[in-house]
Amino acid sequence: MNYTSSVAARTRRLLRARRFARNFAVTALFAVGIEQARAQGCVAIKQMDDASCRLDGLDFSAPNLWSLAVDAEHFRSHRHYVGTVEQTQRAANGSEVVNNVDQVDVAVTYAQSAQLSWTLGVPYFSAARSSLYEHDRVHRFTTHAHGIGDIRVGGQWWWLQPQQATSHNIAFGFSLKMPTGNTNAKDWFHTPQGLVYRNVDQSIQPGDGGWGLGVSFQAFQRLMPSVSLYTSGFYLLNPKEANGTRTTSSNPITQYNSVADQYQLRLGASHVLVRRYGLTASLGGRLEGVPALDLIGGNSGFRRPGYVVSIEPGLSCSTSRDSFSLSVPIAVIRDRVRSYADMQSGGHGDAAFADFLFNFSYAHRF
Repeated sequence: MNYTSSVAARTRRLLRARRFARNFAVTALFAVGIEQARAQGCVAIKQMDDASCRLDGLDFSAPNLWSLAVDAEHFRSHRHYVGTVEQTQRAANGSEVVNNVDQVDVAVTYAQSAQLSWTLGVPYFSAARSSLYEHDRVHRFTTHAHGIGDIRVGGQWWWLQPQQATSHNIAFGFSLKMPTGNTNAKDWFHTPQGLVYRNVDQSIQPGDGGWGLGVSFQAFQRLMPSVSLYTSGFYLLNPKEANGTRTTSSNPITQYNSVADQYQLRLGASHVLVRRYGLTASLGGRLEGVPALDLIGGNSGFRRPGYVVSIEPGLSCSTSRDSFSLSVPIAVIRDRVRSYADMQSGGHGDAAFADFLFNFSYAHRF
């Protein structure tokens, strides 16, 4: 092989690697990436993917690159569970609690190198909560909360050089969560004694009130030119025990809202349908939740711990600078586990969960 042929061959290999990197990045955009504040109903999962756990459609071979990503989410939670048993009588007698939540996350990412990137994520949270028990127990009224959530800043590092490791790689991330979101949002409650202006429920508070440290990973393995496996995991450590926001409980354990840990694990497969347009389909499973006991710090404070197992189909596409994705996680298992307060009292509280989420993402490379 002469010198010209050798250079041409290396160029073709590099172009193939860059095309695969871009297509995988588009898939990861919805399958592993742009997920901001999560709140599966009354189980207040408020910070669900590490801000650094993202690719945003970046070309791995282009360091010193900026990108902007916007993620929008909507869900409606209304199905009550104690453990894994649905409390169908709540819907039958009209006493179910209904949360309608809309969230938008804006994230700016800077790729310092092909392996290292930094992300700043700013979420906006808006929710409405309809119930009987929080009011006069006869009529249904709605409370609202909205505002900036807890801002995150973090970094992510790929173990292998992405330009060479086009068939498999793993990344590790970390983030710092700042208590910028309001934990003391208030609205009017219609009580038997008249209107009362007080804190809304923990599940629709924009922030959790504590500094947190998120650790994460994501990895992929290419099986065929158009088929890959992906996985990601995330855990948010919240050392602070309670945030000082008063509840209506007289129990010393639950008189203030807790600042709970959160976690997520995902696993699935992606398939490139139309390589020219970066059109990719994915199907995976997702586990996310709030534990009853934190890894660091105390466990007092009011929380509704639990987890959700979902099937997560999705579709994404890309141009040279823009990426779009849509995913709809569908819940198949919901479990409201016993809280620390339940363990002390011997009881078992309930929580409302959503059937599914709508999540739309857009990213632009500059």
